[in-house]
Amino acid sequence: MDASCFLCGGIPILDVNSLNCLSLRWHHNSSSPFFGSISLLNSDNRSRSAFCDYTLSTTFRFQQYNTFNCSSGTKTTTTKRRNHKNKSNSPANRNLKATTSIIDTSAGGSAALADGDARQQRRQKQQSYGAEKQCLTDEKKDRPVNVCALHQNGDPLGWRDLGKCVVSWICLGMKAMATDFALAEVQGEFSEFRQRMGPGLTFVIQAQPYLTAVPMPLGLEAICLKACTHYPTLFDHFQRELRDVLQDLQHKSLIHNWLETESWKLLKELANSAQHRAIARKVSQTKTVHHGLGMELEKAKAIQSRIDNFTKRISDLLRIERDAELEFTQEELNAVPTPDKSSDSPKAIEFLVSHGQADQELCDTICNLNAVSTSTGLGGMHLVLFRVEGNHRLPPTTLSPGDMVCVRTCDSRGAGATSCMQGVVNTLGEDGCSISVALESRHGDPTFSKLFGKNVRIDRIPGLADALTYERNCEALMMLQKKGLQKKNPSIAVVATLFGDKEDVVWLEENHLVGWEEAELDGLIDSENYDNSQLRAIALGLNKQRPILIIQGPAGTGKTGLLKEVILLAVRQGERVLVTAPTNAAVDNMVEKLSNTGLDVVRVGNPARISPAVASRSLIEIVNAKLAIFRTEFERKKSDLRKDLRLCLKDDSLAAGIRQLLKQLGKSLKKKEKETVKEILSSAQVVLATNTGAADPLIRRLDSFDLVVIDEAGQAIEPSCWIPILVGKRCILAGDECQLAPVILSRKALEGGLGISLLERAATLHEGVLATKLTTQYRMNDAIASWASKEMYGGSLKSSSSVSSHLLVDSPFVKPTWMTHCPLLLLDTRMPYGSLSVGCEEHLDPAGTGSFYNEGEADIVLQHVFSLIYAGTYP
Repeated sequence: MDASCFLCGGIPILDVNSLNCLSLRWHHNSSSPFFGSISLLNSDNRSRSAFCDYTLSTTFRFQQYNTFNCSSGTKTTTTKRRNHKNKSNSPANRNLKATTSIIDTSAGGSAALADGDARQQRRQKQQSYGAEKQCLTDEKKDRPVNVCALHQNGDPLGWRDLGKCVVSWICLGMKAMATDFALAEVQGEFSEFRQRMGPGLTFVIQAQPYLTAVPMPLGLEAICLKACTHYPTLFDHFQRELRDVLQDLQHKSLIHNWLETESWKLLKELANSAQHRAIARKVSQTKTVHHGLGMELEKAKAIQSRIDNFTKRISDLLRIERDAELEFTQEELNAVPTPDKSSDSPKAIEFLVSHGQADQELCDTICNLNAVSTSTGLGGMHLVLFRVEGNHRLPPTTLSPGDMVCVRTCDSRGAGATSCMQGVVNTLGEDGCSISVALESRHGDPTFSKLFGKNVRIDRIPGLADALTYERNCEALMMLQKKGLQKKNPSIAVVATLFGDKEDVVWLEENHLVGWEEAELDGLIDSENYDNSQLRAIALGLNKQRPILIIQGPAGTGKTGLLKEVILLAVRQGERVLVTAPTNAAVDNMVEKLSNTGLDVVRVGNPARISPAVASRSLIEIVNAKLAIFRTEFERKKSDLRKDLRLCLKDDSLAAGIRQLLKQLGKSLKKKEKETVKEILSSAQVVLATNTGAADPLIRRLDSFDLVVIDEAGQAIEPSCWIPILVGKRCILAGDECQLAPVILSRKALEGGLGISLLERAATLHEGVLATKLTTQYRMNDAIASWASKEMYGGSLKSSSSVSSHLLVDSPFVKPTWMTHCPLLLLDTRMPYGSLSVGCEEHLDPAGTGSFYNEGEADIVLQHVFSLIYAGTYP
């Protein structure tokens, strides 16, 4: 007979496809984790018992001496090669699949293998057991997986692509997710799951807590980080796990027919959705062009063709950049710490990441910490407090609140010894000896408890923060391609303007769909407080018919203050505004600017990454303030019910009723929180978040915004800007393409154009009609501004008379020296014939960023700064 079993992750049901068998059930032995028992139900309802050695390759021996050879498909490559010659003719091996095993017997249920063959296979199993325990080592030696070689198309990635250990890691996470999914229906809480679940990015986001709760295989973190955002792979594993969980619940009589359950029906709805088919299939969809603007179909097709070409090119560049980030992440995780020679500790506390340099003032990794306590916070995340051994202090570190980190145990040298767990730095202790980290772990998960009593290492790895960022950028491109020209898209005019040619823009203007003129400002603002370039930018920004405005603001031109005024006036004329920026610091800066305007402002984002100065404006703080009285009453009722429960434990029926009341009370709190969040965001006049944070379901479920403002847009890659743009009717992009550009690790992606921001690209479109420039600076001496204006702005930047001649020596308590009298000092470190001075040679960053560093020039700058401080200049 043929049978298929699923042992990956300990799934309890083994389906048997035979005329004589209905099912195999695994009974796990908790006292001995490697052994258990199996029940075989045949057609005459007689049960046959068996024991099972719960290893990756097992043999089942039944009481009737029938032997079932079960190879779960998770043996190492080395073991497979060793046994290939002897087993190549086996029917089981001819039909072996990634997650399916074949069990061979005779038709009458007798053993298919002779006793000699059985003994030989048992010997082979004993010989290969040691190799199977070293699954990870063999995986890395015999079949290394290259991150760049993983092309994430519409097909699920299997063990041949990822390796068996990574597949097992995904199975465990998806099994936990499927269990929660099914039990929610049994407990009557499935409506909440239905609201949260969806195809594509929504599904990936829901899966992340379950995947991050399972430790990643040591040395394969980069592969895991890439696989955890591949929707077809996650969905493929999830549907298998959900099927097995539902079948197990049916066997326990908790459900009647697993095919008729709401959870299975929802899964089928997701699988049949257009979005799922677009992502999880290789065959490209025939795109229907919606000429919602009313233009000719051929013109709309031409615009759609440009969108298709753009999204395909940028998607490929995003994948290349993501691979470069993951390679860099894996190198950092595999690095061995260098002990601090000045420390008297016998163990390495800090890890100086050199990046090709001799030394580094701050460290990215702290080693040999001890977990001392744990608590719950940050929306249910586990806060774990780590402390340095003895009386030692934390080394100078780049770690700061909000940083994404990798937490794992380490040996005495500081080398990583276990799998990686992701977390967020919560606080650095005021005593300088402790650090608090919020670990992503679900309720009841014991993973974080394994950190106690062991040496712990904390790494700040930038790549860890990019899993959802990458997925959200890709989804934004997909939405741009699919819905950019649909009539229901609120930003259809923005899309048509940025991807249309000159004739298309003229047609839009002639049909009064867009307008480029300035709005009237009479009586709205005091014109004496603004220069002409600022007044023009405000007038253009208030024109509701203008789909997009690019404000180029060089340093010191008052760009942030101008945006504040535009937002204030837009709200006064009845518009709802979404404000974003590429970094949390830039968003918090805008929150501070808008806090004293009297507007209803809400900051959405991770509480650990929001500045304490604006925490009172964060969504979670506003919700807590509104629900303070409700929660007080909730805690009182909860306490009373628990007291009653303790008094009624002997009465089962009464105790069950009280437990039901406690459950309903908890549901009422969740419902109230959801209603409050929706009320706050719907009534807010200004919502602020990062570019990728604008993809939060809390924001996407809101009605479209009238105006989207993106600050520091020159520092953001274009896909991240499309995330907020697609939820608004018009947009304003402010920044300076001559200052900081987007950070790109991959030279290939940089040369392909990923480093070109939307602000830079749009400023040159349609003969510059989309852009305006601020031309007067209010920050620096004219000697500095004139040099910058000549070198970078074509001589267009002017200096205000209030700052054009001021010097450092004019400041109070500053001593008159040649340095404080000099507004601009240019030092040339090149010797004659173009060679660099000794000690000022340039070096290429070995991290692969393509940047150069010069230690000699940095020392010169440091000496100059110290001289200014000694002269009385305030740092």
